[in-house]
Amino acid sequence: MNHRGFSLALALLAAMLAAARLHAQEPSAEDQAVDAMRSLPQINAGDQQRIADWVQSKVTGLTSTPEKDRPAAALKFRETFRSQFENPANAPAFKTQFPVQTAAVAAGQFANTSLDSTTSAALARALLDMSHPETVPGLIAGLKSSHAQTRYLCAAGLARPAVKAAIAADKEKLATAVQAVKAAGVTEMNPVALSRIYLALSIPEQPAAVLDAYLAIFEQRLKSRRAGATADAAEIDAFEFLRNPVVARTLNADQKSQLAKLIAVFLRLDAERYVTPTLDFAEIDLLERRLDAGEDILASLVDSQAKGGKVREELAAGGHDRRAEVQNEVYKWIGHPETKEPGALNAAPLNVPLAAP
Repeated sequence: MNHRGFSLALALLAAMLAAARLHAQEPSAEDQAVDAMRSLPQINAGDQQRIADWVQSKVTGLTSTPEKDRPAAALKFRETFRSQFENPANAPAFKTQFPVQTAAVAAGQFANTSLDSTTSAALARALLDMSHPETVPGLIAGLKSSHAQTRYLCAAGLARPAVKAAIAADKEKLATAVQAVKAAGVTEMNPVALSRIYLALSIPEQPAAVLDAYLAIFEQRLKSRRAGATADAAEIDAFEFLRNPVVARTLNADQKSQLAKLIAVFLRLDAERYVTPTLDFAEIDLLERRLDAGEDILASLVDSQAKGGKVREELAAGGHDRRAEVQNEVYKWIGHPETKEPGALNAAPLNVPLAAP
């Protein structure tokens, strides 16, 4: 090829690349439709459908991306949703309908058992990023996902303060959300996802309303622990909420008794594990945090005149070096399994069975 021919070939290639870039930058029909409605004072049914179509088009685009390229595409997917939701030109109507329609599409996608984990998590993260009360239906649907990361992200979305406040302010929404989170919690096997489920339940405005969900999840967790499962960090988030003195003040006598009976079992099991001499640092730290919080909860439930143990004092005095003393202090709460000497929790009104079996 002579010099002139080579120059013509380069010019043709440059023109083709420029055309390709121009075509790639052209907004799609869905993009144009959404952009045209974002400043409208009202979003009618037709426009709502167009928003849903936009969301679906982005989901379809992500699912059709080759698997090796999908993680990178998911990052772009997240940014696309974030920029749409945070666009300064958005009127209040669009700011409401965008999460409504995203949640509706997401709920349908989460029910699709063939949805890949990357797309599923990307949708969940888009809802989480919005931190908007209108995402609740989608987040609840995501709790049933077969993908642990999706369940984690959706529970984290329900745990966002703005979302929890909106749920707490509406009696019907509160009942629906608590039942959904409870159902998810009793079947959740992933401790990281469960920790976020516990956080989603930690609604300070309504502690009595969420207690039944905590108790149901605790029952399932204790079945696993009694069967030999080791402790993990999931309950730390639950205990941190329940140790707040405000919680105890809002519970009736029966609720206090139910809670004490379950926390006492956790305390016993954690103490029994804590006396193992060969624990590594990470497990020692975990058990100490659980023991500290567990005793604090029990102390808030007993009568001020009741004399329980001093687990936290022994932990502060020597930690794992005083593990035998820690267990003895636990017995002062739950009763001694061998001597049968009762503890502070065994008498009325809490009526915890001796030694918290």
